[in-house]
Amino acid sequence: MTQDPIPSSQNEDLSKPSLPVWFWIVAVVSLLWYLMDTSAFAMRLSLTDDIIATMPENQQHLYRNMPVWVNAVFGIEAVGGLLGSLALLVRRKSALPLFVMSILGVIAQTSHIWFNSDAVSTMGAPAIVMPLVAIIIGALMILLTKSANAKGWLR
Repeated sequence: MTQDPIPSSQNEDLSKPSLPVWFWIVAVVSLLWYLMDTSAFAMRLSLTDDIIATMPENQQHLYRNMPVWVNAVFGIEAVGGLLGSLALLVRRKSALPLFVMSILGVIAQTSHIWFNSDAVSTMGAPAIVMPLVAIIIGALMILLTKSANAKGWLR
């Protein structure tokens, strides 16, 4: 009886599609982006009345009048993206619904920022640019995940 020179677990690894280096780079950058986003969400949750009182008056108004649902969708966006990035790094198909959940959260939050508050007049360009960046990154992560899944890179 001849023994297979490569153990079966290694044979399975050889049959999996090889991923390009850029995939791993994008997945790691995505993880870092969503780690920063989750950190910003945690900081927002930790804002106390004393901390808010140290802000300029117009910013105090924004934070004191922010509906609870805006913080909820911010959490969905940040945590969904973070979990989606982790799922992508371990090559799981579950990354797609997590990134979809994330982009829905950022779109909901952005709709409040742009249309239901005076954040743009208070904060200026960052209130326009940062949500756009988050939407673009979310959309790109969805496209990447769909493509990776179609190529058989995800399980």
